[in-house]
Amino acid sequence: MSIEERFANGYTSGFDYLRVVLAVAVLCIHSFAVSYGKAGEVFLFQPPLRGLITFVLPAFFALSGFLVSASLLRTRNVARFLGLRALRLMPALAVEVTLCALLLGPVFTTLPLASYVSDPQFSTYFLNIVGHIQYLLPGLFRDNPYYQAVNVSLWTIPYELECYVALAVLAVIGFVFRPVLLIGVVVIAQLAVIGRDLMRGATDLPMDGALPGRILLLSFLAGVVLFVCREHIKVTAPRAIAAAVVSFVMLNLPYAPYFAAFPIAYVTVAIGLTRPPKHPFIASGDYSYGLYLYAFPVQQTVAHLFPQHREWYLNIALALPATILLAVFSWHAVEKHALKLKGLIAGKSGNARQAKPAMVGARVSVAGDGR
Repeated sequence: MSIEERFANGYTSGFDYLRVVLAVAVLCIHSFAVSYGKAGEVFLFQPPLRGLITFVLPAFFALSGFLVSASLLRTRNVARFLGLRALRLMPALAVEVTLCALLLGPVFTTLPLASYVSDPQFSTYFLNIVGHIQYLLPGLFRDNPYYQAVNVSLWTIPYELECYVALAVLAVIGFVFRPVLLIGVVVIAQLAVIGRDLMRGATDLPMDGALPGRILLLSFLAGVVLFVCREHIKVTAPRAIAAAVVSFVMLNLPYAPYFAAFPIAYVTVAIGLTRPPKHPFIASGDYSYGLYLYAFPVQQTVAHLFPQHREWYLNIALALPATILLAVFSWHAVEKHALKLKGLIAGKSGNARQAKPAMVGARVSVAGDGR
């Protein structure tokens, strides 16, 4: 059965679960660095665990590429598409950044409040809202194992924005919904990324850290290709298992992750197209972006408050419930209200296209859509 046929058969709840699982996985991965410092997570990025751990962010980006392509098809207007992406990304990000700067910082900083507010790091921290990532707030988390960083997760935001711009450019030049041309561009992009890193001597990827950001872009584009070619690509359990094995092997090798984007995207979409029964919590909102945004600041706060109990499992046990509560707040207080404004951007024609049967399963969400 093709991807298109699976959409036509009704809503696929697998995407909803996948977003949340990937967001929680990021929190769990970060628990080691937060508890023991950067060196404490190195073993996660070494074979064989590397094949599992480094799957998470490319899967997020492949999921994003697949789903936002549906948004682009519905709007058929690049300006509206970018407006909708900004509407989904910026309001919740702005609230999270503001809460960290104006609430978390003043409560936990080691500096007097006047010194905290007057420090240049305080004002520059708000640049996170526009994708210029800043990790530090004055005097915050100085005694934590992961020194000072407030929200490391935000490093993927610029790459998410880059992905949206790349998709918009492909739409403007008419390549997005011409499968042959699109595949050609993606292959060229892959070769260009590899060639650039070859010139820099960087293709022998270090086995002690996350994947380079350009691999996330390639995963996003692979997701776009799967959506554009959805009528011709069949999804079966044996193929998904084979793609998962290929992904695992490639991610454990020093050069191969540059070629792992398509198998990762295939596995991601195959999982998303499943139909597990929808739990009331999952049905009540899309909490993945909130989980992504708030996890690391909460984990750093836990490490700060309980210095005698800095263990990865305790960090997860304490941080995850608090992060879930903040994600619920983010969705119900910010995100769903921001999304109500999408009609002002998409217009009547854009709203009408949302009723297309092929788009039934493609509810768009950042969160990570990215990371």
